Amino acid sequence: MRPRLFTPGPVPVPDDVLRVLSEQVVPHRSELFRQILEPVHRRLQQLWETSGPVVVLTCSGTGGIEAVVRNLCPPGSRVVVATGGRFGEHCAQIAERAGTEVVRVEVPWGEAVSAEQLQEVLRRHAPVQAVWLVYSETSTGALTDVERCAAAIREVSEAFICIDAVTAIGVHPCPMEAWGLDAVVTASQKALMLPPGLACVGLSPRAWEFVQRHTPATRYFDLQVAYERWQEGQTAWTPAVSLVRALAYVLERYFAAGFAPHWERHRQYARTVRRALEAFGFSLFGQAGSHAVTVVELPQEYRQLPHLLRERFAIWVADGQGPLAGRVMRIGHMGAIGGTDIVTLIAALGSLVPAAGASVQEVLQQAMVELQPWATWAGVSS
Repeated sequence: MRPRLFTPGPVPVPDDVLRVLSEQVVPHRSELFRQILEPVHRRLQQLWETSGPVVVLTCSGTGGIEAVVRNLCPPGSRVVVATGGRFGEHCAQIAERAGTEVVRVEVPWGEAVSAEQLQEVLRRHAPVQAVWLVYSETSTGALTDVERCAAAIREVSEAFICIDAVTAIGVHPCPMEAWGLDAVVTASQKALMLPPGLACVGLSPRAWEFVQRHTPATRYFDLQVAYERWQEGQTAWTPAVSLVRALAYVLERYFAAGFAPHWERHRQYARTVRRALEAFGFSLFGQAGSHAVTVVELPQEYRQLPHLLRERFAIWVADGQGPLAGRVMRIGHMGAIGGTDIVTLIAALGSLVPAAGASVQEVLQQAMVELQPWATWAGVSS
């Protein structure tokens, strides 16, 4: 059986994108590659809703976050990080390795930091160089109210507002300039429907000004160099040429109408999956605000459910991380997933849950009605 990925990254890649990836590479300093990259730069600005550059780095999302930390948060500066899951803690550790003083705003796993908590910490620990927020916490499914938090931060601090939007871009709105964000980072292997290997980093004008006045303790992630090459329609160093070409194709083919259609698609996928799980007797974990991933609590008798889905149906979901290891199952809704894929997942789950009983058919019928607009979605066509 062909594996079906319902992991929160990597995600399934459309077949036509895979064909683009198989094409012969081109020299990265050639005019041909510049013609590929320049439209990518313009399109990313439009999607980030910013007039500033959005640079493409050859690295994972972690690399994109580290690039921002190294360029905006000099050693010895104070950085506030909201930690309520694996990736909030990840941001904190990156900032610590960069030599900053990290102040954690800890919230229970499954919850999101509040604007009031951030204001209290910022007042107590001023001055603060930067605040890091994870928009969509992939380990717990929590969703930070970035718009409200950013407004609250601005009331009490001039700190740079930095967003790990790795599983938020393309899933939830994130208008960079309208919300007053200084750094927004995502990666290719999530809602952009590509394999891992690229990070996209947008900075505000004041953040770019800071970058150009300070030399970071890194060469590869020097965003001043990336900015200079961006102006020339190039990348700083040798890029993943095939991934960049595939990104150009994805932006033209699947995001020509912007992110808005994808926000609705992810919202409905999450809603349908969660209704089915609850009908089968499961409880969602925590706040469950993100449309990128559903995190469901697993009773003791169903702890083997991720393994059984993989072995019997070639359906891949993710286990829990950190303190949630073995306790939850994480189902991703991103990538080349159509409505029929969601129905297949629900049918497989129903067959493995004896308690679901006769409700499986009813749940499937409801799911097919809800997902009809995406039953033959272009992202899963060959």
